[in-house]
Amino acid sequence: MGFYVHSCPKMKYKGQFKPSFLLCPQAYTWHPLEKCVPKLDVNKYSKFNETDADRDGEVDLKNILVLYDHQAMTYGYYSAMTGQADQAEVSEYAKLTGRHCAHRMLLYRSSN
Repeated sequence: MGFYVHSCPKMKYKGQFKPSFLLCPQAYTWHPLEKCVPKLDVNKYSKFNETDADRDGEVDLKNILVLYDHQAMTYGYYSAMTGQADQAEVSEYAKLTGRHCAHRMLLYRSSN
């Protein structure tokens, strides 16, 4: 299907081509367009994958990867080493990126 913006009327014709699938932005799995449209009608950013294995929920903040002072480390090690109290910010980051990405990307923390 290529690029698809659900809220753009000029792109809705692409959904008429069969089969049409959309990629879940958090689980990186393909889903039939027909099952995604109701979610996109409610919210323009939607997670399509509903399996228990990939549900976003509890993300262990201690295991989130952090880049600090040119070194990659876990958030647990970073917070113990620096005494930083930015848990609310890191928790928000984990919710926005999803569990799948939060444990694969590096969150940059400034050494200042």
